[in-house]
Amino acid sequence: MSPKKTKKSVELQLTNEVKELTKEVKKLKKLEFMRVLKSPFKFMWFSFLKGLMVGLGTVIGASVLVALLIYILSKISFVPIVGDFVKDIIQQIETNSTY
Repeated sequence: MSPKKTKKSVELQLTNEVKELTKEVKKLKKLEFMRVLKSPFKFMWFSFLKGLMVGLGTVIGASVLVALLIYILSKISFVPIVGDFVKDIIQQIETNSTY
């Protein structure tokens, strides 16, 4: 291969890649998300909803993990040192849940 052919093939490949990139950028501009980012009120509303979902997910996830931890601790109540501590925790939970 001569250097001219290699240079032309590289230029052709770069030209094709730039054309593809241009098409993708045009698609991105048409997306609704880009329109949301341009409008401050839409962006604030989107951020608010996103924050609510993150908060809700955190609360649900933490609840599941705490319930799982309590379940596991209740199964190991026979361990001498940890057993008394676990029994106290379970007793506290049971007294607080009656209210």
